[in-house]
Amino acid sequence: MVRKNCTSIMKVGGFLLGCGGLMAASSTALAGPGYGDEPTYTFGYSGYLRETIGVSLEDHDETSADDKYRMTQAKTTLQLDFDIKTGPLLWKVVTRFDKEIQTDYLDDLEDRSNATYAEFGIRGNYGKNGTKGDYMDQYDTTDEVMDWLREVYFDVNLFDDRLFVRIGRQQLVWGESDFFQAMDVVHGYDYRGRLFYENNEEWRKPLMLFNFQLAFDDLGGTLNWYIRPGWDRKEDMGSNFNIEGGRWIPHPYRGVDFTSFTNSYRTDHDSGDWDDMTYGIRWNGTWGSIGYSFAYMKTFNAAPIVNPTSSTADPGTGLATNASGFWGVSGDTHAYGGDEPSGGASCTSGVLVDAFGWCGSGSILGDWMYPEIDVYGFTINGFNQAMDATLSAEIAYIPNKPWNYGSLDSDLPGWNGVKEKDTLNIMLRIDKEFKWMESLGTHRPSLSSVQLFDTWILAHDDDDELVEFASFGAPKKEHQAYLTIFTLLNFNRDTINPSFVAGTDLSRGGGFLIPAVEFVMGDKWRFKVEADLWWNDGDMKKVCGEGGNTPGGFDTNGCGSSLGSPGAFEGDKNLGKRENSAGFMDWFGNDNQLVFKLTRQF
Repeated sequence: MVRKNCTSIMKVGGFLLGCGGLMAASSTALAGPGYGDEPTYTFGYSGYLRETIGVSLEDHDETSADDKYRMTQAKTTLQLDFDIKTGPLLWKVVTRFDKEIQTDYLDDLEDRSNATYAEFGIRGNYGKNGTKGDYMDQYDTTDEVMDWLREVYFDVNLFDDRLFVRIGRQQLVWGESDFFQAMDVVHGYDYRGRLFYENNEEWRKPLMLFNFQLAFDDLGGTLNWYIRPGWDRKEDMGSNFNIEGGRWIPHPYRGVDFTSFTNSYRTDHDSGDWDDMTYGIRWNGTWGSIGYSFAYMKTFNAAPIVNPTSSTADPGTGLATNASGFWGVSGDTHAYGGDEPSGGASCTSGVLVDAFGWCGSGSILGDWMYPEIDVYGFTINGFNQAMDATLSAEIAYIPNKPWNYGSLDSDLPGWNGVKEKDTLNIMLRIDKEFKWMESLGTHRPSLSSVQLFDTWILAHDDDDELVEFASFGAPKKEHQAYLTIFTLLNFNRDTINPSFVAGTDLSRGGGFLIPAVEFVMGDKWRFKVEADLWWNDGDMKKVCGEGGNTPGGFDTNGCGSSLGSPGAFEGDKNLGKRENSAGFMDWFGNDNQLVFKLTRQF
C-alpha cells in the first residue's frame, strides 16, 4: 500500500516535487489470527535511505576561500515507519536518523564563529539548544531517543466510529496554506538543515498531543480539538533557525554565533512558558460543494523574537546594562512583558564581570523566545466549474502579535524590544490540472498551483520601526505579500518528473526559482537534481571590509560601533554593514546551489 497521498505531498511549501521521494511500499511482515477475515494484530513497515549533497554555485563573503562549487552539505538520512495493529488500536511509529559530514565549508564557518570575539574571551556557544557543544549538533539532530523517535501514537475509534482519538507524539496540520504558514502553527519547524526547501512534514517538529475528532453527520461536519499538555522537551518548542551561525543563517551572519551573547531559545519566559498547556478547536464542515472551517488556537509564535536586556540603570550602582549600545542600538531597550531575560545583567555587586566590561552575568544582549499567541482562523475551498480549478482561501487573525522594533540603522535592528500589533495572515490559492499530454507529451494531467500570501499589520505606523526579523533593518510594511507558483510534469509513465517552483516578494522585490527533475528507476530507486536559485534587488546586508574602527564612529566601510576603539574589530568579524533595506529575498542572495538526492526505498 502507498504510505502517503500524492496530492498532499505535491504542495508548494513542501518542494518535494513528486511522490516518489518519500513514498515507499509497505510490506506486511506479520499478521495474527482474529475473528473472521480480520486479524487481531498486524505489523507493516516502510522507509527509505537517502544521500543528500549540496554544492554552492557562488562565493560567500564570510569565508576566505572561494566557495563556488564547494560542498556545503553531505547528509545521510534513514527513515523507518511502522504501522502496527493491536486489537482496536492502530499504532504509528516514525523514526528518522540523520548524519552529516562536516564539510570544509562548515569548518570555515566554525572557525569564524570561534574567532569573532576571541579577543574578548568569547567563543562559539553552538550546540543543542544553544549550549556549548559540537558545531554539528545543529545538523546532527538525532543523538537522543526523542530526536530519532519522531512520532509514536495510536488511533482508536469509539462510539460507533463517531469519535476518532489519536494520542501520542504526532503532527497535526490545520489550514490550507503551504509555503507561508497561516493556520499551520500548532508546531514549529526546524529550518537549519535546508531552510524551507523540504516538505513541511520533514521539518515540522512533532509534539505530544491528545487529538480528538467527533463526527456530526446530521450537520455535515466534524469537531476537531486537541490538547498539548506541555510534556514536550524544550528543544521541541517553536521554529529553529541557524542563529548559531550555520549555513542557513541569513547573510552576512554565516559563522556569527548570536548565542555567544544571548541565551538562545528561552522556554520559561512569563509570556512564553513551554510548560503551559496549549490547545485548539476547529469546526470543519461542508455547505453544498463548499468546504469550510472555523478554528481557534492557543499556541506559540512560530518564529522566535528577541527579548532584549533592559537598559534601565541598576539602582545600586547607577550603571546601565545596555550592552547593545556597542552595536549602535540607540535609545532604551525594553524587556518583553516586564520580565528580564534569563541570566540578565545585574549590577548590585558593583563589579564589571563580563567580557565586554558591562556589569552582570549570563546573557549580554537578551534571549530568543516564543511568546504565546491566540489565533482565530477561517478557511474555505471548493471547485470552480468555470475555471476548472480548485479555489482555496485562508485567514488567520492574531491579536497582539509580537514584532521586534527599533534602531533600523544599527548593527542590530529590532533589538530595542517588542511591540504588539493585531495582524492578519491571508492566503489565496488556485490549484489546477493542465492536460498537456498532446502538446508536451506528458504522461497524464499536470498539477499546477498558484498561491498569494499577505501579512497585514493592522494599525500600522512607520514610526513603530517594526522589522521582519531582528538584526535586519528593512522596516515591516503594512502589507507584506508573496506570490508562489508550482508545476509538476510527468513523462515516460512517471519515470521522468520535471518540476518548477518560483516565488517573489511583491512588496520589496526579489524571489527564488527551484527547477528540478526526478528520475524513477524501478520500484526502489529515485534520483533527483535540483537547483535552488535566488534573485534580489542588491539591497543585501554586506560583510564588513578590512580596517579598524575609528573612535566614536564608523570605519571607511560603514562598519563598526559608535562605542568602538581603533582595531576593536577588524575585517569581517563585525556584524555586517549597517542598512535598513534588506528584505527576506535579500537575506539569501548569493546562495544559489545545486542539490543531488539519491533515495533507496524499501
